[in-house]
Order: sequence, then C-alpha cells, then structure tokens
Amino acid sequence: MQKKTRKLLYFSMLLFLLLSYRITYAQEEKSIYLVEDIQKKRTIIYVQNGTNEEKSVFLKVNPVGYRKSAQRPIIKKIPANSKQEMMILIPLTDVESSYTYNLIVNDELETIDIDRNKTPKKEAPVSSILKSELIIFTKKQCRKCEILISKLKQKHIKFREVNIDTKNRYRDYLWKLLDTENYNKNTIGVPLIVKNGELIYPIDDLSKFIASITSN
Repeated sequence: MQKKTRKLLYFSMLLFLLLSYRITYAQEEKSIYLVEDIQKKRTIIYVQNGTNEEKSVFLKVNPVGYRKSAQRPIIKKIPANSKQEMMILIPLTDVESSYTYNLIVNDELETIDIDRNKTPKKEAPVSSILKSELIIFTKKQCRKCEILISKLKQKHIKFREVNIDTKNRYRDYLWKLLDTENYNKNTIGVPLIVKNGELIYPIDDLSKFIASITSN
C-alpha cells in the first residue's frame, strides 16, 4: 500500500513539474512576438520582447510578392521590455503579397544554430587565369597604374586588375614568373602586364601598348 502511495505521489510531482514548465515556456513565448506596422507602400516588421531579460532572436521571413531583400535572415539582440525593428517588406507592384515566418528565441546569440554553410565557389588556378586573360598588376598610390586602368576602361578592353599589395596568390605566382624570366623583383616597377601567359615589361608608352592590344 505504501509503495502504491509513493508511486502515485512521485507521478503527481512529475506531472506538476511538467505542467509548470510548459506554462512558463508558453508564457515566455507569448512575451516575444512579431509586430506588424502595415503602411501604404511597406510593412515594417518588429519583434517585441516583453520579458525582463535581453533575448536573441532569429527571424526568417518566407515572402511571396515582396522584394528579394525580404528573404535575408535577421539575427538581433532585443533588450528587455522593448521593441526592435527587424526588416521592411516592400511589395511588388500588381502582385499579391503574403508571407510566413520562423522566429527562434534564445538567451544567447551564439547558441542559435543556423546553417549558413554554402559550397564555396572554386576559383580557377592562377596559372590558367594568367594564360587566358589580360592581367594588369598594380599597387597602391601608382599614378601610372591609374592612368593605364582608366585608358583600358575607356577603350572597353576586358582585363583583370591585380593589386599586388593585397592579392597574395597572384603576387606569389608573379614572383615565380619574374624569377623564371630573370627579372629582379626588388627593382621591377608597376604596372606590369601578363597577356595570355606572356610577361610584358617595361611599358614606356601606355598609348602604344593599348594600340598594340586593340590591333591584335
């Protein structure tokens, strides 16, 4: 008889704890909710935090008939007892618009699990790029480089500019190419051109160089 009473008491306590947790959780969820401000040409989406603690929220809107910018997921910290603007929805003309949304609430921003992984775009090997394109190697504060780039754009000549101050993988390949051609990379200047894998240096007359490209 005592065993049955203990089991019943234990079950009652467990049921009470579960119900208390669900009620508390539901109350908190209702305290953090979406707020719409529907205007003539746009709808402003807010999140209201009615709790006494700062909360981190993840909002993903699934729009139909709105501009593509509405598809971006938003993560923000919402201070206690405050309302935070999350995004602005701008409807497309002559199209019916509607949306659904996913709102995730966490105490800490870093605990929100979002899969942002995308397959990285594979870049072609530097060697194949240099053998197939017109590459202009430049550096910062190079007036001659700026003039050359400007002239190429004026002539609508397709090229790839590589700033050797920042593009390390291209720069490293250039140093190897200079060593192969027996140039001293410590004294060589820019602009320096590689056309279809062929190193062109020095360029004394920019106009003649551009004329030689356009004539080919």
